[in-house]
Amino acid sequence: MLADLAALTPPLVIGGAFLIGVILFLRRQMGTGRSPPDDGGSADIPDEGINDDPEDPSTTPIGGSS
Repeated sequence: MLADLAALTPPLVIGGAFLIGVILFLRRQMGTGRSPPDDGGSADIPDEGINDDPEDPSTTPIGGSS
């Protein structure tokens, strides 16, 4: 009987370590702790009218002349 338990020890240790790792990973990812606030990210996007609709009369061409 002890030989059977000795044969199962390595898979049980690996399985236990894996479960502990998954639990710690999920706690870190799903926690609402000290994460920095999201600034929206829209401040980094330049507003140069590159993606404006060319058929829209309120937009100006890239050259700047109307």
